[in-house]
Amino acid sequence: MRFSIELAQRCAYTYYGCCEPLYDRIHIIKRFPNLRKIGVSPWSDVEISAREIRGDYVFSRKPNPAFVAVKVDTEQVRKEAEETVKACLKYGCPCDITLKDISTVGDRPENLIIWAETVSEVLDEYYGKE
Repeated sequence: MRFSIELAQRCAYTYYGCCEPLYDRIHIIKRFPNLRKIGVSPWSDVEISAREIRGDYVFSRKPNPAFVAVKVDTEQVRKEAEETVKACLKYGCPCDITLKDISTVGDRPENLIIWAETVSEVLDEYYGKE
């Protein structure tokens, strides 16, 4: 961790997070200089993460890519997006939702379009169309 912090001191802005659940270590991650975003993996506790991040950093949600792997599970995509939005609104977190670590879409690239449309619908419901 010390090496990472020393390296982050050279950067204008930093982001921390990947695929591991960090919800129980956010108090440590906050030590990073110039920190702007904290990654919230599919295996993180969303409620605890939002409570710890508050409005201090961007809550950078990484949804579960399994929901687009073969057939899009729109119910799960919607549920995951709603969970994220509700927690971020409750604790005043700015958020982004980034689908990553996709190894397959089962020869159905339209799965990504369906995922994006489903998440956009949830965002429109909670934040309103601009």
